[in-house]
Amino acid sequence: MAPSSLDPPRGAVRDVDKLLAVTDGKLAEDGAAYMEKHQINAMLGELVTNLVTLQPKDPLQYIIDSVEFSPEFARQDPETGLPEHRRSKLEDVFKLLDKEGLGSVSFDGLQQYSAKHGGGTLGDDDLQSMFTDFAPSGGTRITLPEFLAYFAKVSRTMPNPTFATLVADLMA
Repeated sequence: MAPSSLDPPRGAVRDVDKLLAVTDGKLAEDGAAYMEKHQINAMLGELVTNLVTLQPKDPLQYIIDSVEFSPEFARQDPETGLPEHRRSKLEDVFKLLDKEGLGSVSFDGLQQYSAKHGGGTLGDDDLQSMFTDFAPSGGTRITLPEFLAYFAKVSRTMPNPTFATLVADLMA
């Protein structure tokens, strides 16, 4: 068979031939050293213990938030499932909406906030629909628990950077 143009020249050493074969024993030794150096077993143990103890509504989000922030900020509200870091940011947004400090927001308050913060493209019907989504009980005001429950649903599948952008936009 004639050599092809893809064959290396005779006597040439391919990069793959330079790789050292790593034995299973060496791989296990290196892996154990890495895990000890970075305390992987302790971290995973704490994570699993917290998952079993806290039983968050969204275990995957809890794991992500525990790694990205800390176990304290990853704790989820038992009612809404919102992680602490998201809940605290949404409470800040709610305070902006609740100018009167009553612990609730009226439809007029939502209209004013929407007009001031770029929601001018939303008509009264759109805002009324949003208000109904916020306050499914049919009340005339949105309470903080209703606000948090709404955003727990809306943001459940949002990655943390997208959620941070949403909050920044709401607070702008």
